[in-house]
Amino acid sequence: MSIEEYKKRNSLLQEKIIAEIEEVKRGKSAKNMLQLQGILEELKNSSVKKNISLYYPRVIVDSWDYSDQLGIELMELAALYEKI
Repeated sequence: MSIEEYKKRNSLLQEKIIAEIEEVKRGKSAKNMLQLQGILEELKNSSVKKNISLYYPRVIVDSWDYSDQLGIELMELAALYEKI
């Protein structure tokens, strides 16, 4: 995967995280607001910097349901980030 592809996928997931934050604000999502904000910040940082250690995969593994679609997509993105 190229850096451009990674950035595109990262951007799409940032939009999903922002939408999920809005759902939390409306009371339609039970996800943790601080976790979502932290994940969004890491996604922003990883789109401009290489070789940073991502913390959010540990948050997802430790506290999210394993079948959560957003979590799955975020974990896939983290795995791709390690390869670029």
